[in-house]
Amino acid sequence: MYTEQQLNRIIELFRKIEGNKSHEYAAPTYKDSPSLREMAEIILSDALDTAEVLAEKITVLTYLCRCYDQMCRAGMSVKYYKMLLTCYVKLSKLERLSKDDKKHFEEAFYGAVKARNGYVPDDCSDLKEIVCGYIPDKKIDELYQKAVDSRKGLPKNDPVELSEEYLAVIDEVEELIDKNKKVNICFEYWSLKADYLEERGIRWCSPAMLNPGVMFD
Repeated sequence: MYTEQQLNRIIELFRKIEGNKSHEYAAPTYKDSPSLREMAEIILSDALDTAEVLAEKITVLTYLCRCYDQMCRAGMSVKYYKMLLTCYVKLSKLERLSKDDKKHFEEAFYGAVKARNGYVPDDCSDLKEIVCGYIPDKKIDELYQKAVDSRKGLPKNDPVELSEEYLAVIDEVEELIDKNKKVNICFEYWSLKADYLEERGIRWCSPAMLNPGVMFD
């Protein structure tokens, strides 16, 4: 069981992250990464699989996945989506899921597939294996195809963004960009990002480089 202090700290971190947003639909930024990491450390510290613990884990993992998706940190959200699906399966073994829980379980699978297919095609066989028997097979296929189709036609992004090396330095890089950018346009952001990553031994290609003929503004 989580202590009251731990749960209160998670609430504090949530409020801090949401309070940093300039508007309701704004994404978290590199400034929020320490809070997200601490939130993850707390929620993953309890290994007990009681229904109450799993329900808490599901709530926080769902939030982490959404935040990292919004930050375009698929390398992070993919990891937490897999944990989230596993928690839903464990909870369903302990108690009957409510209608809303089933809906959120399916949404988590959809989000996981979408994140996994954001860079390279992925059949997500491991994710399908996790949810098999807990989400109907027909629904699994339907959600998988819907998620894959949602990525079609979108600009390509560099798969290096999924690597541990990239994730280890991207907060530092984005902080430097924020401090040194002159104008708030994507081309300046991409140029600075490529330079700072190159300095750290990572070759990163911008969407403009990977999608010739596509207009960006």
